[in-house]
Amino acid sequence: MLHVSRSTFSALTLCALTLSGCFGGSQDGLERAVITGTISFDGQPLPEGSIQFIPDLDAKGQRIHGKAVQAIITNGVYSLEADQGPVVGANKIMVNATRKTGKFQNFDGVKTEIMQQYIPAKYNADSTLRYEVKAGENTADFSLQTR
Repeated sequence: MLHVSRSTFSALTLCALTLSGCFGGSQDGLERAVITGTISFDGQPLPEGSIQFIPDLDAKGQRIHGKAVQAIITNGVYSLEADQGPVVGANKIMVNATRKTGKFQNFDGVKTEIMQQYIPAKYNADSTLRYEVKAGENTADFSLQTR
């Protein structure tokens, strides 16, 4: 039987956790970057919402590997640190924001107000927005319009 001291076991465990990505870095092994920015809608900071960065196609038309990431927008500002940031390369951008409609529905016996997406589809479901994420720190500002 192999005997390992408590301190050696602790050191080996720490190394294993670090190598497996449990203490930061990209767990999927892809290069990710810091990103911050602002979102305005019809000339005003977007009060609240979300922005998604979805890996798109590279220059050769090949799909960039990686998962989409999302940041919360508050008072027109969002940010993501590198360990949770978008994959370096071309990304499709989707911006979402909802508001109350004043209409209600019953859901499992609970009266719930219906929310409505008010950002045009060209910025989310049918997004035409793209951003090329570079290694390191990025600033991506978007000015959205109703029309």
